[in-house]
Amino acid sequence: MTRLICTLVFLCPALLAAGETRFYFVDVGHGNAAFVVSPSGETMLLDAGPTRAADRILTFMEQNSIKKIDYLVISHFEDDHMGAARRMAGKTQIVNFVDHGMSVTYGKDDEWWKKHRGPWFREGMSKMDDQNFDEFRQARAKSHHIPVKAGDKIPIQGLDVEVVSAAGKIITQPMVKAAVAPAACATVDRRSEDDAEDGQSVGVVVRQGKFRFIYLGDLTWNTANSLFCPKNLVGPVDAYLVTHHAQSMPNEMGDYYYGLSCCSAAEVHGLNPRVAVLSMGSLGHKAGTPAAMQVLKSVPGLDLWQTEYIRDGGEKGFNGPEDFAANVGERSEKAPYIQLTAHADGSFSVTNSRNGTTKKYPVRK
Repeated sequence: MTRLICTLVFLCPALLAAGETRFYFVDVGHGNAAFVVSPSGETMLLDAGPTRAADRILTFMEQNSIKKIDYLVISHFEDDHMGAARRMAGKTQIVNFVDHGMSVTYGKDDEWWKKHRGPWFREGMSKMDDQNFDEFRQARAKSHHIPVKAGDKIPIQGLDVEVVSAAGKIITQPMVKAAVAPAACATVDRRSEDDAEDGQSVGVVVRQGKFRFIYLGDLTWNTANSLFCPKNLVGPVDAYLVTHHAQSMPNEMGDYYYGLSCCSAAEVHGLNPRVAVLSMGSLGHKAGTPAAMQVLKSVPGLDLWQTEYIRDGGEKGFNGPEDFAANVGERSEKAPYIQLTAHADGSFSVTNSRNGTTKKYPVRK
């Protein structure tokens, strides 16, 4: 009996790695919510979307037989990433909350917010931000809380999940020894630093065998670039949930917003993904420039899948194929989503829930 138990203990990790990992990128409008179901059946949710999406996410879970959330990873404390968590706690089991700890905007006054939000500033923004975080902490207190730092691991059975950024810090050692810094590092500029929540984003690399996926939340320009220049600390990935919703801010908006831009050529080419998934409501692209989308389009052979088709603004000309978009403006009782199913050999497939369009991606050569 003892020998049998030992054999099973040694076999189980191999059996788990041989299973599939399912990623569900749910259309929550303005925000992110990505479920990761490991080969062991444990579930991780990367961000929870905005407050108004709580019932939508709970319905999605019911429709897809997801009974609980083992790890809810909140990249940073803004409504489009953590809002729904406040409403979901108590309505579904959330075993662990994972985040960077304390909001850096908590306690800031309206003058601070006016400087940081410019044309989007509204009177009482400071009070609203504090209230939102207080409600989030109350929800978090119902579960086990895991504050993480760069280099930590999230212990999901069957997957290797490493935190590559958190609380404004990044990993210091390369994850892939042979990874080469992208040529675009020579042209990367320095921009203003972010002292709000975007720059605190918890970013993770999820690995099953040879398959690799990355999500960096809303990580800002300087910090994201430091993951790839002067050394490529991350290496190539198969799938990339596009940083900061592919939002690029024009420098005409001022130094602060210019520094919030995402998706430099150094980041995108340093990752060299085969698939990029864009999660963002169409209206969220009205204020930006198409710079990030242009960089995505410059990656040879990259397929762009979207939770929602961009219908307005300067970026609408950079959509992927319409068949690769989960929401093209139609209303549905079911939450549209993009599903990615990955295997340990590095092969995977992507499916659009709206129309069943599926594309298979063989093992990378």
